[in-house]
Amino acid sequence: MSAGEQKGIVLVVDDEAIVRDIISDVLHEVGYEVHTAENGMVALEKIKDDPPDLIITDMKMPKMGGMELLSEINRLKNRFTTVMMTGFATVESAVEAIKQGAYDYIMKPFQFADLLRVVEHAMEKQQLLKENLELKETMTLYDISQAISSNLNQEMILSMLVEALMKEGDADAVVLCLSDITQEIVTPDIIVTPHESLKEGLSQKVKWDGVLNMLNGKEGMIFQRNDIEGIADIVNGIDGIESLMFLPMVIKDKPVGVAALLSMTRGYRFTEGSKKALSILVNNVSVAVENARLYEDIVDILEDTVNSFARTLDAKDKYASGHSERVTRYSLMIAHQMKLSRDDTDTLAQAGLLHDIGKIGISEFLLNKKGALDWDEYEETKLHPVIGRDILAPVEQFQHLAEIIYYHHERYDGGGYPEGISGDDIPLLSRIIAVADAFDAMTSTRSYREKLTHEKAVLEIRDNSGTQFDPKIVDAFLEVVDQLDFDENPPI
Repeated sequence: MSAGEQKGIVLVVDDEAIVRDIISDVLHEVGYEVHTAENGMVALEKIKDDPPDLIITDMKMPKMGGMELLSEINRLKNRFTTVMMTGFATVESAVEAIKQGAYDYIMKPFQFADLLRVVEHAMEKQQLLKENLELKETMTLYDISQAISSNLNQEMILSMLVEALMKEGDADAVVLCLSDITQEIVTPDIIVTPHESLKEGLSQKVKWDGVLNMLNGKEGMIFQRNDIEGIADIVNGIDGIESLMFLPMVIKDKPVGVAALLSMTRGYRFTEGSKKALSILVNNVSVAVENARLYEDIVDILEDTVNSFARTLDAKDKYASGHSERVTRYSLMIAHQMKLSRDDTDTLAQAGLLHDIGKIGISEFLLNKKGALDWDEYEETKLHPVIGRDILAPVEQFQHLAEIIYYHHERYDGGGYPEGISGDDIPLLSRIIAVADAFDAMTSTRSYREKLTHEKAVLEIRDNSGTQFDPKIVDAFLEVVDQLDFDENPPI
């Protein structure tokens, strides 16, 4: 074997020094690094301090025998392959060892060839176990990553990330920090751990801006218990850390945050394999966070655009000032009464504000004319749903609103415009706006008539249920009409 090449670490546990020495010499000769312990209790401490790839243990030892050691090993987070040795082999003891998780057993005295054969097979099994575990973890992390990346809510994305890191990293604590150019000091956004005292320490005693700077240009860093003193200027005053992993969150080669995993469990250490797998998850989530931020920016821009359209219409039609806001408020009250989804109510909020946007294309003379409109003038004003659709449809972000606005003057009995469709063929949100629009129009002063009283307007809505309006929506309206607040934005 070439210098420096090593086949793995083997821990030999036996109360006889000569047995330990012989096995050590044989395994060392073929390339294994060998550690030894005289009983199960000593072995358990060594396993926790420096986890081996394979454990060969005698069954009968003072203080703690092989079966007791095997039982303790099974309680640890790490997975180990164990081979049992005994000079008192029976079928029962061998079966019991296998049941408890031992890979194989060998009888004393043994031939060196038999020992090496069992060790080689056990190491192959351990390697396969690691590879299968890594594959399973990678597939699990991929599924989690896909689920997180499809979300556009930043708060939910970060919450899902922390949950995934806690579970898949088998961590005792997870900290997530996002940098903010408005902050001089980076502070944790989320800390998850069952240990309250640890949470306080992670919040107050770790210099997270220092961690972020330390990670600059790196794919991640792992510190074991003995290494943490080297970063005492950053992580100070937190006792009991067994292993610590820092993973940078990077967007367009710029560090924007850090995810930290802590193990406080004796003997459990994060590995380079887990760092690599979890780094992929964190990198994908970093992109999802950026997408969520961009989406929120787009939503803000769209809301500003919608409000700008509404103000433009108010400026053009002095009698309609505040009308769009009131129709939106009434429509949302109806929608909540009908228990519509969040997506529907969000769409309705925009459509309500823009339902009359097509009136921008109608002459101000007609919109503000004193007295009744003649036939031709009325026909021109009926074009505003068509104009509204044509204004919004070319804009991808408004296409879902264009149809709702186009149909908001249709009647449930088919006598409306512009298409004359009826019943459920009219989009539900259009039918809701129709009720809210009619009620506000009746209770507002217009250039051609005075407003109706609240009671008369409600009676008109009720009397036209099933003809002009959808009965289900009228019923919902009647349930909430007494809650309508005219003081916030009173009709003219």
